[in-house]
Amino acid sequence: MKRERQQATDEAELKFRAALAEESDFPLSDELYDYITAHAEARNYTKGEAIVEEGVVDPDIYIVKEGVIRGYMTHEGTETNIYFGMEGTVLASMQGFSLGQAAIIRFEACCKVTMLRITKSDFDRMMEESHEFCRWFAGVFTRRSCYDELKAKVMNGDARWRYEWLERCRPELFDNVPLKAIASYLKMTEVHVSRIRKSIVKGKKI
Repeated sequence: MKRERQQATDEAELKFRAALAEESDFPLSDELYDYITAHAEARNYTKGEAIVEEGVVDPDIYIVKEGVIRGYMTHEGTETNIYFGMEGTVLASMQGFSLGQAAIIRFEACCKVTMLRITKSDFDRMMEESHEFCRWFAGVFTRRSCYDELKAKVMNGDARWRYEWLERCRPELFDNVPLKAIASYLKMTEVHVSRIRKSIVKGKKI
């Protein structure tokens, strides 16, 4: 039993490392991976719990180690989902990180989530002392910019294509995220998403 638990832990660690490596344009060496995780504090969150609260100044960097998170804004009681984060996703309130101002996006756990947190002071020190870390993190921003361009293209497609793209690329969302949040992200109503889902299921049965 102990050996099986250790094997499961090792497999989860390898999966997380592989996901983190996909987050940047630059390679993630074993030494850099160890450097990042050594300077990070693991924190656990329950479903619905805020990782970064809207209206609170939080300059720190977070990395999703396990689970699914979402980022959304609230205006007059209506939620607008901005993005989702899975294993390996690096995130921060850019208002807090860059400007030292209150967050305008709430980061929330969609299920049981484990995050790695790097404080802003530690992050600044890491950027100064490690050229490899600095280069890797610059690659995080360029990779994110590429994804933002792709998302813009996807959101200009028709509704069914948008839904199928998300289902194909991020299937884990449909097991962990409320339909309301998915609909908001896809810029549709829940009713529209439900109709698309039913037509897809019906088509597969034929």
